[in-house]
Amino acid sequence: MIGSAAARHLAESGTVVALIGPGEAEDRLASHGPFSSHADQGRITRVVGRTAMWTEVAARSIGRYRDIADRSGIEFHNPCGFVASYDDAAKWVDRAAAFGSEACEIDAATLRTQTGIHVDNGLGIVSEPAPAGFINPRRLVAAQTKLVTAARATVIDDAVTGVQRIASGFRLTGPFGDLTATRILMATGAFGAGLFEWQLDLERRPRTIVMAALAFDPRIPTFVCGQPPDDRVDEIYWVPPVAYPDGSIRIKIGGNLKHFTPLGNDELVDWFHGDGNPVEIDSLTNNLRTLLPDSDFGSISTAPCVITGTNTGVPYIGWAEDGVAVAVGGNGSSAKSSDELGRLGASLFSESGWGSALDPAQFDPQLC
Repeated sequence: MIGSAAARHLAESGTVVALIGPGEAEDRLASHGPFSSHADQGRITRVVGRTAMWTEVAARSIGRYRDIADRSGIEFHNPCGFVASYDDAAKWVDRAAAFGSEACEIDAATLRTQTGIHVDNGLGIVSEPAPAGFINPRRLVAAQTKLVTAARATVIDDAVTGVQRIASGFRLTGPFGDLTATRILMATGAFGAGLFEWQLDLERRPRTIVMAALAFDPRIPTFVCGQPPDDRVDEIYWVPPVAYPDGSIRIKIGGNLKHFTPLGNDELVDWFHGDGNPVEIDSLTNNLRTLLPDSDFGSISTAPCVITGTNTGVPYIGWAEDGVAVAVGGNGSSAKSSDELGRLGASLFSESGWGSALDPAQFDPQLC
């Protein structure tokens, strides 16, 4: 998602650019990767955020959704609203207000009446109306890629398997053959570790998503909750019922399992060939039924996901070596903000340099 955004900003600035990356595998179990976690129908979007940085990059991205959709002809945004239950909910509201958000605090009784969500953790509750809601990440990537093509850039639907430094810059190889570039921006999520001699200090965190059949309910917003009822997970999030390509309508829930082992580079493909962690599945299912006690859930399905975490909690956006920049490490919060994070990555290649009032030092890539 960050890579397609960066390519759009670069191409529309007049830079000669190639966007290289494979599309979604037709059969996840038969594919050897690389995989992405954006191959899904819903990701939460909202201005309210945990920190000032996350609030700003979200607000900047959301402000461009309409332009991206209008010029590409691909709609991807559903402004159904957002609710979060956290101990510092008041700070979320204050940070978002600076960007025009109409977020406010509400109580648990109001939340139950308006949405059917039952929360009794005693934490603060923040509610944010449109444009908060969710985006379809598949469609956002498609919209960005269409605009990359419209800007006369090259799009290659394949994976890079090798990078070699040459006199004029770099030679990239893959199933597409050879391609030379003067500079590279690596935005490969959890994958790409074998392309360079150096390694980024990243934690590849296995996550499981649970999807339960549930009819459309316009009352249900996107939701994030700290201290959920089943505390085997530290927090949960969900995207309300949406239509999936197979015709089903499902609500999706995920979370942060308290006890997990990060994945090694050689374990990623096997993880994506599975159906997730049974303990996580049980906890998420319990939380969904407890938080929406009046809902009539149908069949349950599960899928693997990976969060790419940095040791700073901030994405790595900067130069890793001469000629190679990175935009990696979404920390589970980057989908809604991917256009601005991609724009920041693209700004590294401009004559004016870093294109934000945010301190670039906080984004510095950390190497192992």
